[in-house]
Amino acid sequence: MSEQKRRKKRASTNAIREIRQQQKGTNFIIPVAPFNRLVQEVAQQYVPDLRFKADAYSALHTASEDHLITVFSNANAAAIHSKRETVQVRDIKLSM
Repeated sequence: MSEQKRRKKRASTNAIREIRQQQKGTNFIIPVAPFNRLVQEVAQQYVPDLRFKADAYSALHTASEDHLITVFSNANAAAIHSKRETVQVRDIKLSM
């Protein structure tokens, strides 16, 4: 009886699986309640007692996630151009 050696999985396997799972869905990546609290906290610094409608929160959330996805996509392209697989801080600074 010969035992087969278990092959070690690459470190990126779980990350790739999570990315594919997120790409299949259309839900928000950032949780809704914490995002709404952050928007309210930032808005209070400029105009006290400012209120938002649910559609306004949704629009801000959609726009914010769209911007983050664009920044990370551009940062990933910069990392690939530098012949790296890992996105670094300098890639994100370059993509903003």
